[in-house]
Amino acid sequence: MIDLAGKVAIVTGAASFHGDPELPTHGQGSQSAVTLAELGASVVLADRNGAAAEKRAQRIRDDGGRAIAVETDVRDEDQIRRMVETAVGEFGRLDILHNNAANLDYLFDPGDPEVTNLSVDTWRAFTETMLLGSMLGCKHAIPAMLQSGGGSIICMSSSYAELGEINLTVYSTAKAGINQLVRVVSSQWGKEGIRCNAVAPGLILSPVSAQLDDDILNEYERASDTPYLGRPIDTVAVVAFLASDLARYVTGQVIRVDGGLTVRSPLASWQRERELQAATATEPHS
Repeated sequence: MIDLAGKVAIVTGAASFHGDPELPTHGQGSQSAVTLAELGASVVLADRNGAAAEKRAQRIRDDGGRAIAVETDVRDEDQIRRMVETAVGEFGRLDILHNNAANLDYLFDPGDPEVTNLSVDTWRAFTETMLLGSMLGCKHAIPAMLQSGGGSIICMSSSYAELGEINLTVYSTAKAGINQLVRVVSSQWGKEGIRCNAVAPGLILSPVSAQLDDDILNEYERASDTPYLGRPIDTVAVVAFLASDLARYVTGQVIRVDGGLTVRSPLASWQRERELQAATATEPHS
């Protein structure tokens, strides 16, 4: 039912994790670019690794889609401006912006520890890529979208924007800022035909999570309501919906795609394993 024919999309962070286009598993950005192209959109793949983005774009073209790559560091306003100008110059318009770029390699090196051990450099690296980058994408995409009568902006948030963790200090804080960004953009530009939403994944099986220990992955699966963890296509399916006219009345929303992680009591896994039910007596009252 989702038809993006005639629409033009930009996806930031569209190469694979560490920019390796040969990885068999898509990251969320590269999966988004492929899926939007399959649904008929012309896609601009923006990534700071331009060579990897070009290889991804070539694969889309080989499969019959329309795609180009633009080397882009989303922290640099001039590069964001050039990214949007390239999309309009190549395809004539701009309808969709997927703010997806995130330097997730920082989660492993140097890491995102508790606040007392967090460095200023790490704070700046995360917030500039995810939060500043998303703001700059909106700033420069909106004028181009207005020329086409409106558009859809989808920012990548995270379920951890609403949870306290023993680490992920700046990651979760930056993602919480993105949640507010989509609300203010929706409020400011909704009457002009600009919709702005966020997708908030839980743990997604991708080249990033492949670096986690099996014990951690098992605990995430245990803490989910679904019997499996998510994959990039699970979040991208929601991105595609939000990009389409089917979501014409959806704006200013943060949509969780997390297998129920954020709606459960912390005791739910423990109760399930012991077949206990909250507020249920173990013995009948006399």
